[in-house]
Amino acid sequence: MLLEERLSNWIDSYNRNGYLNGTMLIASNENILLNRGFGMANWEHSVPNVPTTKFRIGSLTKAFTAMAIFQLHEKQKLNIDDYVGKYLHDYPNGQEITIYHCLTNSSGIPNYTNFPDFWFRTMRLPSTLDQLIDSFKGRELEFEPGSKFDYSNSGYALLTAIIEKVSDMSYGDYIQQHICHPLGMYHTGCDDGIKVVPGLASGYSFWEEPIHTAYADMSFPLGSYGLYSTTEDLFIWDKALKSSNILHKELTKKMLTPNLGSYACGWMVSEIMGKKCVHHFGDISGFSSEFLRFVDDEVTIIFLSNMNVTPVMHLSREIAKIVFDKNVSSPAPAVPITYTKKESIVGKYVMENEDKALTITIKNNEPYLTVPKMYGALYKFKLIPFCHDSTKTAFLTEMIYERVIFFYSLSGEIERVQYVDCFEKTHTLHKH
Repeated sequence: MLLEERLSNWIDSYNRNGYLNGTMLIASNENILLNRGFGMANWEHSVPNVPTTKFRIGSLTKAFTAMAIFQLHEKQKLNIDDYVGKYLHDYPNGQEITIYHCLTNSSGIPNYTNFPDFWFRTMRLPSTLDQLIDSFKGRELEFEPGSKFDYSNSGYALLTAIIEKVSDMSYGDYIQQHICHPLGMYHTGCDDGIKVVPGLASGYSFWEEPIHTAYADMSFPLGSYGLYSTTEDLFIWDKALKSSNILHKELTKKMLTPNLGSYACGWMVSEIMGKKCVHHFGDISGFSSEFLRFVDDEVTIIFLSNMNVTPVMHLSREIAKIVFDKNVSSPAPAVPITYTKKESIVGKYVMENEDKALTITIKNNEPYLTVPKMYGALYKFKLIPFCHDSTKTAFLTEMIYERVIFFYSLSGEIERVQYVDCFEKTHTLHKH
């Protein structure tokens, strides 16, 4: 079977169950194998996702911030080994933290998105870049700069301030004028949350149905996680990183070389399925994204989603398996069968060897599964019975590919329960 056919079979099996949300571009040797949109860009107006839909790309932004810093280094407007205090004069420990420490997440500056009040309060309020920096600059460093890796949006906020100071331009203008427009990326920019961006998807979460995600004010994500783009623009970006059009080859190599562990500058470099991959994940207010660049194999997978439960990281790796001719599984069609004993499965279930619990409830005579996901947030999915005999009953969830399977004893009692999550990890459950 041809690669395009295998890809399209797998994608169709996911898509017919409504498990794909967003836009996906897959390329090999710079030939686009697939470039498609799935699900809705806007549920309110029934606008579908298409290859030109724009998405907030979250931390994929960091790669652009790193490129801007390296360009300014090349123009000798700054040096990546300079201390940040040279540009941000009153910054505490500014004589210990270098620009390179911030680029490689080894600065020791506490990550402001991890502060206890961030999710409930701070992220929803407007803030200037200076106010944002003031919110963390008085805090103690978590370790000596350069001694270890710890992901920090705070370091990228400092880089944003340095770019603005050195270039005498706003971050958004710099990115468009020096990176995006010279490359022909006309659908990428900085989302300030005020300006209307034509073709920008809305971000969603899920509770029984698509819902609005918690509001995130866009005044301050900027160079940490504030850009929007399309899969097609990011494919241009992918190709630009292989050329020396906007940055000298030696500097590009430095930018893409890991410092501590697998983190380089705005990119991770690690082995996926035994192959070198330059990659990054992003998420912000309902959007999640994954960008995989198998540089030696010339395979690129870009998946931008506006439904935060879509497991873009896992699905992108499944696609990589198909491209590299490895086995992948596909979901059964979510066609409901008759199942009358719904009350028998209601209850709270605890995962063996984990402190996580799932709850099954009935609403309008339909079973629902409530389950914690990333950051501990709870989601609620309808359960669709799709397979039943005397030994077991199996359910599929709506919106993402998960399964709950009840196994019966000879007398028909529930003997054990399995939960297969969206990463295809199987958990044993015990009724609480």
